[in-house]
Amino acid sequence: MEMTRRWLHDYRLVHSARHLKSPLFPLFRRLGATSFLVYNHCLHAVDFDGHTKEQEYEAIRHGVTLWDVSVERPVEIDGPDGFKLMDLLTPRDMRKWQVGQCKYAIICDENGGIVNDPVVVRLGENRFWLCPADSDLHLWVKGVAVGMGLRTTVRQPEVFPIQIQGPKSPGLLQALVGDRVKALRYYWWMKAELEGGIPIIITRTGWTGEIGYEIFLLDNSRAEAMIDLVTAKGKAFGLIPAGPNHPRRVEAGILNYQADMSLDTNPYELGLDWQVDLTKERFIGKDALVRVKRDGVRRKLVGLLIEGEQVPIEFEEPWLVFKDGHVVGRATAVLYSPSLKTNIGYAMVGIEHSAAGGVLEVQPYPEQRRHRAKVVPLPFVDPKKEIPKLRLDAMAGR
Repeated sequence: MEMTRRWLHDYRLVHSARHLKSPLFPLFRRLGATSFLVYNHCLHAVDFDGHTKEQEYEAIRHGVTLWDVSVERPVEIDGPDGFKLMDLLTPRDMRKWQVGQCKYAIICDENGGIVNDPVVVRLGENRFWLCPADSDLHLWVKGVAVGMGLRTTVRQPEVFPIQIQGPKSPGLLQALVGDRVKALRYYWWMKAELEGGIPIIITRTGWTGEIGYEIFLLDNSRAEAMIDLVTAKGKAFGLIPAGPNHPRRVEAGILNYQADMSLDTNPYELGLDWQVDLTKERFIGKDALVRVKRDGVRRKLVGLLIEGEQVPIEFEEPWLVFKDGHVVGRATAVLYSPSLKTNIGYAMVGIEHSAAGGVLEVQPYPEQRRHRAKVVPLPFVDPKKEIPKLRLDAMAGR
């Protein structure tokens, strides 16, 4: 029986104690959060009363937004073998990775598949926070540590981050912690205190392709005071609460775990070969990735410019991708780009159909018509990441 669109929402999700709520949950409910999804077993605010996703997009591009990302509660590695464990988990070269830096670092299994793609914060020589995407990274890391007999502690501390994203975020951060935040570079972190002695760690990271920060509260008893302070200071900058904005992240070439990547994909298929250092003596998945590098891939993730009317905001299932009437892949994200004024997306297609300039077709559901799509390089905008990498101290003449 064919799937029809009317079936997609004729059900409800059941509330359960298994769906965890962070200390930030009631505070973002108070800010107007109305819709949630389950991410890392935790409820994640995605929609807010009083404004649309289009308005959130404009605030991310031109103003400043506040996100609850407590679902990215970090996995902490600590102990004498902490560096050894972190180096084993990722194919990235860690030799020049300094204390004080953050890195985007894929984690691979023995077959080279993607287990998770966390942002990793190096807190000390052997201490790391891995801020995970939506999979049980904590259990994977603990299993590796125990199985290898490493002298490490692997745990999830009671730390629940927020994000402040958008071009006005530097001004808001300066209002919160002072001018020294201007010296914080892209993918570095610093300790600070908010007014009243609220202890935090700030990273210059985010999920938008814009200038932005994440704040990790180190004392959950101060959660309400922190949110009250951020929203009060944020009024002068037009701060609004927001959820993940997929049009902006797709424009920027940011991948979404469980949608664009999974255990069934490897770095070479995803254009993440820059993450793989095959000269490393040892890491999980090395033998498999050596074979993939040698033999090449059979499919590739590509960008698509898609013709037709503006697509709906919600994207629940992969679209089929066709060439000459034959299915050649699946679109993992399809949405409307306000900046590019067209529909865009990602698709995993056969390698023979991955060249830029190629013309394909995409189809949402079997009963619906197909749309012409042109293959383009990723990312769609700002390939050198000049926007998020902007040196704020240089702008100030320092």
